[in-house]
Amino acid sequence: MTVRERLDAMVDMADMEQKMKETQVYNTATDGVYPIMTGGVWTPGRMILGVQIFPPDIHAVAKEVGAEVFENGTESYFMYKNIAFFSYKGAV
Repeated sequence: MTVRERLDAMVDMADMEQKMKETQVYNTATDGVYPIMTGGVWTPGRMILGVQIFPPDIHAVAKEVGAEVFENGTESYFMYKNIAFFSYKGAV
């Protein structure tokens, strides 16, 4: 699979996770039944949906999809299809 195919699959998974969270009904069998693969990424002004990835070089991954890497205090991230793909600084 190419980098773009992998990211597209993760976007689909993140969208589905979000849909599962939003449609769960508390105190029923659906309560809490969803995967955890996303988190929040702080951008200037707001927090956005993000998916953690573990590349040795996040810049190389971002380049594959024509994205720019941004930095905040703890994370490096790029935007792809309205999802922030992030890696903690210093993590491999």
